[in-house]
Amino acid sequence: METKIRAENRVTRVATDIKASQAGELFGAAGGADYEDITRRGFSFHVKATTQVPSVVAIPTVATGLMVWNSAADGGKSMIVDAIFAVCLDGSDALATYGLIYVLGQTRVATVANELTARRNNGFGATSNTVAVIAEGGNLDGVTGVAIGWMPIGESINQAVVSLQGTALWADVDGRIIIPPGRALGIHTIASDVNSDFQCGMMWHEDVIRLA
Repeated sequence: METKIRAENRVTRVATDIKASQAGELFGAAGGADYEDITRRGFSFHVKATTQVPSVVAIPTVATGLMVWNSAADGGKSMIVDAIFAVCLDGSDALATYGLIYVLGQTRVATVANELTARRNNGFGATSNTVAVIAEGGNLDGVTGVAIGWMPIGESINQAVVSLQGTALWADVDGRIIIPPGRALGIHTIASDVNSDFQCGMMWHEDVIRLA
Protein backbone atom coordinates (compact mmCIF):
# COMPACT_ATOMS: atom_id res chain seq x y z
CA MET A 1 0.00 0.00 0.00
CA GLU A 2 1.39 3.38 -1.03
CA THR A 3 1.50 6.50 1.10
CA LYS A 4 1.39 10.06 -0.22
CA ILE A 5 3.57 12.75 1.31
CA ARG A 6 2.87 16.37 0.47
CA ALA A 7 5.98 18.45 -0.28
CA GLU A 8 6.40 22.10 -1.23
CA ASN A 9 9.09 23.60 -3.48
CA ARG A 10 10.85 26.24 -1.35
CA VAL A 11 11.37 28.53 -4.36
CA THR A 12 8.12 28.24 -6.34
CA ARG A 13 5.91 27.33 -3.35
CA VAL A 14 4.22 24.72 -5.56
CA ALA A 15 3.00 21.67 -3.63
CA THR A 16 3.70 18.20 -5.01
CA ASP A 17 2.67 14.69 -4.00
CA ILE A 18 5.58 12.34 -3.26
CA LYS A 19 4.91 8.62 -3.19
CA ALA A 20 6.22 6.47 -0.36
CA SER A 21 5.79 2.99 1.01
CA GLN A 22 3.48 2.29 3.92
CA ALA A 23 6.53 2.56 6.19
CA GLY A 24 7.25 6.04 4.85
CA GLU A 25 10.18 5.06 2.58
CA LEU A 26 10.30 7.39 -0.40
CA PHE A 27 10.03 6.06 -3.95
CA GLY A 28 12.43 7.70 -6.35
CA ALA A 29 13.69 7.57 -9.90
CA ALA A 30 17.15 8.46 -11.12
CA GLY A 31 17.36 11.80 -12.87
CA GLY A 32 20.81 11.15 -14.32
CA ALA A 33 23.76 8.78 -14.38
CA ASP A 34 25.11 7.53 -11.04
CA TYR A 35 28.17 9.80 -10.87
CA GLU A 36 26.96 12.57 -13.16
CA ASP A 37 26.47 15.34 -10.62
CA ILE A 38 29.67 14.95 -8.63
CA THR A 39 31.67 14.54 -11.87
CA ARG A 40 30.06 17.66 -13.36
CA ARG A 41 31.07 19.70 -10.31
CA GLY A 42 34.73 18.71 -10.63
CA PHE A 43 35.04 16.55 -7.51
CA SER A 44 35.72 13.28 -9.37
CA PHE A 45 39.27 12.33 -10.38
CA HIS A 46 41.47 9.63 -11.85
CA VAL A 47 45.18 8.88 -11.93
CA LYS A 48 47.38 6.23 -13.55
CA ALA A 49 51.02 5.49 -12.86
CA THR A 50 53.48 6.33 -15.63
CA THR A 51 56.00 3.75 -14.44
CA GLN A 52 55.34 0.04 -14.90
CA VAL A 53 55.93 -2.17 -11.88
CA PRO A 54 56.37 -5.98 -11.90
CA SER A 55 53.55 -7.99 -10.33
CA VAL A 56 54.19 -9.68 -7.02
CA VAL A 57 53.80 -13.43 -6.53
CA ALA A 58 53.12 -13.25 -2.79
CA ILE A 59 51.23 -10.87 -0.52
CA PRO A 60 53.48 -7.80 -0.08
CA THR A 61 53.91 -5.62 2.96
CA VAL A 62 54.99 -2.07 2.07
CA ALA A 63 55.64 -2.44 -1.70
CA THR A 64 53.01 -0.98 -4.06
CA GLY A 65 52.34 -0.35 -7.71
CA LEU A 66 50.58 2.89 -6.70
CA MET A 67 50.23 4.61 -3.34
CA VAL A 68 47.56 7.23 -2.63
CA TRP A 69 47.52 9.35 0.52
CA ASN A 70 44.71 11.62 1.72
CA SER A 71 46.43 14.85 2.79
CA ALA A 72 43.32 16.42 4.35
CA ALA A 73 43.25 17.42 7.99
CA ASP A 74 40.97 15.54 10.39
CA GLY A 75 37.37 16.42 9.57
CA GLY A 76 38.27 17.29 5.97
CA LYS A 77 37.44 15.57 2.71
CA SER A 78 37.45 11.81 2.41
CA MET A 79 38.37 10.03 -0.83
CA ILE A 80 35.57 7.67 -1.89
CA VAL A 81 37.03 5.10 -4.26
CA ASP A 82 35.00 4.39 -7.41
CA ALA A 83 37.33 1.98 -9.22
CA ILE A 84 40.81 0.44 -9.14
CA PHE A 85 42.57 -0.70 -12.31
CA ALA A 86 45.86 -1.78 -13.88
CA VAL A 87 47.17 -2.05 -17.45
CA CYS A 88 49.81 -4.59 -18.51
CA LEU A 89 52.59 -3.13 -20.67
CA ASP A 90 54.92 -6.13 -20.68
CA GLY A 91 53.40 -9.60 -20.77
CA SER A 92 54.86 -12.75 -19.27
CA ASP A 93 56.70 -15.22 -21.50
CA ALA A 94 54.58 -17.98 -19.94
CA LEU A 95 50.82 -18.21 -19.48
CA ALA A 96 50.00 -16.38 -16.26
CA THR A 97 47.13 -15.33 -14.02
CA TYR A 98 46.73 -11.71 -12.89
CA GLY A 99 44.69 -10.03 -10.17
CA LEU A 100 44.34 -6.75 -8.26
CA ILE A 101 45.04 -6.34 -4.55
CA TYR A 102 44.86 -3.35 -2.20
CA VAL A 103 45.55 -2.37 1.39
CA LEU A 104 43.91 0.49 3.32
CA GLY A 105 45.71 2.13 6.23
CA GLN A 106 43.95 2.30 9.58
CA THR A 107 46.00 5.09 11.20
CA ARG A 108 47.23 8.54 10.20
CA VAL A 109 50.61 8.51 8.46
CA ALA A 110 53.29 11.10 7.74
CA THR A 111 53.44 13.19 4.59
CA VAL A 112 54.04 11.41 1.28
CA ALA A 113 55.90 13.06 -1.62
CA ASN A 114 53.58 13.82 -4.55
CA GLU A 115 54.76 12.40 -7.89
CA LEU A 116 51.65 12.41 -10.09
CA THR A 117 48.90 14.91 -10.86
CA ALA A 118 45.27 13.83 -10.70
CA ARG A 119 43.00 14.55 -13.66
CA ARG A 120 39.36 15.58 -13.42
CA ASN A 121 36.81 13.14 -14.85
CA ASN A 122 34.81 16.01 -16.36
CA GLY A 123 37.55 16.79 -18.89
CA PHE A 124 38.57 20.11 -17.32
CA GLY A 125 42.18 19.06 -17.04
CA ALA A 126 44.83 18.03 -14.54
CA THR A 127 44.46 19.67 -11.17
CA SER A 128 46.10 20.20 -7.80
CA ASN A 129 42.67 20.94 -6.32
CA THR A 130 42.47 17.55 -4.65
CA VAL A 131 43.44 16.10 -1.29
CA ALA A 132 45.17 13.18 -3.03
CA VAL A 133 48.95 12.83 -2.84
CA ILE A 134 50.12 10.08 -5.19
CA ALA A 135 53.36 8.11 -5.46
CA GLU A 136 53.97 5.43 -8.09
CA GLY A 137 55.73 2.29 -7.01
CA GLY A 138 56.31 3.82 -3.58
CA ASN A 139 56.58 2.07 -0.24
CA LEU A 140 53.87 2.33 2.38
CA ASP A 141 54.68 3.10 5.98
CA GLY A 142 55.17 0.06 8.19
CA VAL A 143 51.81 0.48 9.94
CA THR A 144 49.73 0.67 6.75
CA GLY A 145 51.75 -1.91 4.83
CA VAL A 146 51.08 -5.15 6.68
CA ALA A 147 50.47 -8.50 4.99
CA ILE A 148 47.23 -9.11 6.89
CA GLY A 149 45.72 -5.90 5.47
CA TRP A 150 46.04 -6.76 1.75
CA MET A 151 42.78 -7.79 0.07
CA PRO A 152 41.89 -9.07 -3.41
CA ILE A 153 39.44 -7.03 -5.44
CA GLY A 154 37.81 -7.64 -8.82
CA GLU A 155 38.15 -10.71 -10.97
CA SER A 156 41.43 -12.38 -11.89
CA ILE A 157 42.35 -12.80 -15.56
CA ASN A 158 44.11 -15.70 -17.23
CA GLN A 159 46.60 -14.69 -19.90
CA ALA A 160 45.57 -16.16 -23.28
CA VAL A 161 48.78 -15.58 -25.28
CA VAL A 162 52.32 -15.43 -23.92
CA SER A 163 54.54 -12.33 -24.12
CA LEU A 164 51.76 -9.95 -25.16
CA GLN A 165 50.91 -6.76 -23.31
CA GLY A 166 47.45 -5.23 -23.18
CA THR A 167 45.80 -7.12 -20.34
CA ALA A 168 43.59 -4.74 -18.36
CA LEU A 169 42.34 -5.34 -14.82
CA TRP A 170 39.33 -3.39 -13.56
CA ALA A 171 37.46 -3.50 -10.25
CA ASP A 172 34.29 -1.52 -9.59
CA VAL A 173 34.53 -0.31 -6.01
CA ASP A 174 31.52 2.02 -5.90
CA GLY A 175 32.36 3.51 -2.51
CA ARG A 176 33.16 0.25 -0.71
CA ILE A 177 36.59 1.73 0.08
CA ILE A 178 36.96 5.15 1.70
CA ILE A 179 40.34 6.77 2.37
CA PRO A 180 39.81 9.01 5.41
CA PRO A 181 41.94 12.08 6.07
CA GLY A 182 45.54 11.14 6.81
CA ARG A 183 45.25 7.53 5.66
CA ALA A 184 47.03 5.81 2.77
CA LEU A 185 45.92 3.22 0.22
CA GLY A 186 48.25 0.85 -1.61
CA ILE A 187 47.44 -0.87 -4.91
CA HIS A 188 49.37 -3.71 -6.57
CA THR A 189 48.96 -6.57 -9.03
CA ILE A 190 49.52 -10.18 -8.05
CA ALA A 191 50.36 -12.87 -10.58
CA SER A 192 51.66 -16.39 -11.03
CA ASP A 193 55.09 -15.01 -11.97
CA VAL A 194 57.03 -11.72 -11.77
CA ASN A 195 57.57 -11.32 -15.51
CA SER A 196 54.64 -9.02 -16.21
CA ASP A 197 54.70 -5.26 -15.63
CA PHE A 198 51.64 -3.15 -14.86
CA GLN A 199 50.72 0.50 -14.45
CA CYS A 200 48.18 0.81 -11.63
CA GLY A 201 45.49 3.46 -11.32
CA MET A 202 42.44 4.60 -9.42
CA MET A 203 39.23 6.63 -9.86
CA TRP A 204 37.64 8.41 -6.90
CA HIS A 205 35.56 11.36 -5.77
CA GLU A 206 35.96 13.60 -2.74
CA ASP A 207 33.49 14.84 -0.18
CA VAL A 208 33.25 15.81 3.47
CA ILE A 209 31.37 12.93 5.05
CA ARG A 210 30.68 11.76 8.58
CA LEU A 211 32.76 8.70 9.46
CA ALA A 212 31.62 6.57 12.38
